[in-house]
Amino acid sequence: MAIFIQHQGQQTGPFSPQEIQAGLASGLYQTSNLVWTEGMDGWIPLSNATHLLGGTVPLPSTAPVENSGLALTSMILGIGSFFCGVTAIPAVICGHMALGKIKRSQGRLTGGGFAVAGLITGYLGVFVFIAMLAGLTAPLVIRQRKKADQTQAVSNARQISLALMEFESEYEKYPNADTASAVATTAGGTPITGSSSNARFRQLFQAGITQSEGIFYAKAAGTRKPDGVIIADSTLTTGECGFGYVENIRTDDGATRPLAMTPFERGSSRFDPMPFDGKAVILFSDGSVQSFEIERLSGEVMLDGRNILDPTHPVWGGVPPALLLPE
Repeated sequence: MAIFIQHQGQQTGPFSPQEIQAGLASGLYQTSNLVWTEGMDGWIPLSNATHLLGGTVPLPSTAPVENSGLALTSMILGIGSFFCGVTAIPAVICGHMALGKIKRSQGRLTGGGFAVAGLITGYLGVFVFIAMLAGLTAPLVIRQRKKADQTQAVSNARQISLALMEFESEYEKYPNADTASAVATTAGGTPITGSSSNARFRQLFQAGITQSEGIFYAKAAGTRKPDGVIIADSTLTTGECGFGYVENIRTDDGATRPLAMTPFERGSSRFDPMPFDGKAVILFSDGSVQSFEIERLSGEVMLDGRNILDPTHPVWGGVPPALLLPE
């Protein structure tokens, strides 16, 4: 005999009487479930279908109903994740496992509400945990990024030093307003004008000493990556140079003096502590490059206890520095 049964809102079957009896015995089916077989006028409860099952209706399993320990654990871990984020993922795992076991228990396990609560609080805890990690790691990532920018500025300063030394060897001076005419006469073209560090460094391009705009880049306020175009007025345009340049330093006594430096606040001789995590990068005339702490309140860099840009600082040998800022 083929029997159909309505179980969990759906018609299933056909089943044999033995299969229906087994389902009743295990608790899968309830005596209130409706059944039908060919020849019947309509659906009837299993409790009234003894004639279909051989005259008896087995009692459902009497196994005790109990709360799912996993469900309770999930809820506890989920709530705890708001105080200790590491319990969030275990809460989610336990919640899913608990719901699965409750579904398969055929009514012998309860606690679905605990499991759902554990899942909700667990997922919320995951987001809280991620936010906590982001908050803890963001300063480290930013500091590493600034350190990398500082390292790039140091490397570029060394490349600038080589170019300036070659220029001095050829023209007996570092680039200044006077050498612009000499460079134009030697290389051909129009003397480069202007009173910015960009203008002085452009002489290195006109003299054929360098073809790389990239070495003049430093991540300072108002700067951007150079575009590599070095045709006439397109060379080292505004924003493509991050180094200030000290013009007309004294060189007759063989002393070592600052020659180029970064980073500055835009349009100001104040050092900017933001780009390199409080450090300034300074190129000296002997080719060395050093990093100095920037006084955050004053924007000054101290050398031997005094502001390095103080015109009376002994480092300048009695000749006040003519600092040219980037465009």
